[in-house]
Amino acid sequence: MNKRLTGEIKEFVYRGEATPFSLGTLAVVLLCVVLLIVATFTKIDIVHFWLINEGNGLVSGTKAYQLVPQIPVVMLTASLLGARFGFLVMLIYLLVGFFLWPVFAFGGGVGYVKSYFFGYILGFFAAIIFSGRILSGRYTVKNMFFAAVIGVLSIHFCGILYSVILSIFNSSHYSPNFHLIFTNIAYDIVFSLFAIIIAKPLKYILWIAMKNEKNRLREKDV
Repeated sequence: MNKRLTGEIKEFVYRGEATPFSLGTLAVVLLCVVLLIVATFTKIDIVHFWLINEGNGLVSGTKAYQLVPQIPVVMLTASLLGARFGFLVMLIYLLVGFFLWPVFAFGGGVGYVKSYFFGYILGFFAAIIFSGRILSGRYTVKNMFFAAVIGVLSIHFCGILYSVILSIFNSSHYSPNFHLIFTNIAYDIVFSLFAIIIAKPLKYILWIAMKNEKNRLREKDV
């Protein structure tokens, strides 16, 4: 009895396979869409120790930062679902924001393409593809760090590039705050890495729902 139970459990264990198409996977996709929408309108105040440069040199102090966990949730999605289904999450998020509900940070509707912030949404797609393929079941320290860095840089690059292009067509001057951009990138990388680390054990749990029943039966027959 114990051997049979152990065998049944092993059939649902995640072993680095590609995310299969199943009702469970679609449920996780919708869950990630909801999580992304919630993260868009969530602000987390973070206070941590920091070195402050004063006249006498560096002294210990504290630094406050307000994190919008949207980008870490994108990285979480890429890690949980991979490039293909992660892309589907972003597509649903985009369509909801265009036609159903203003789920973007500063509104919604098709006219949001004229917003300087729309480039960051386009960057979500790039981050999902790059980070999802880097991980693809290989949760090594190197891959997780590389996925976080490449994903975050992809989002910010697309956001800045889109703003520059939009300013050219609108004949307006775009002056990026590089200090703020670099600060946001640093925090996004740290918390995106944390999200990817969390996604590893979470995927083992959700794999029970995402495991394709047909594939399970085929493996059992073999």
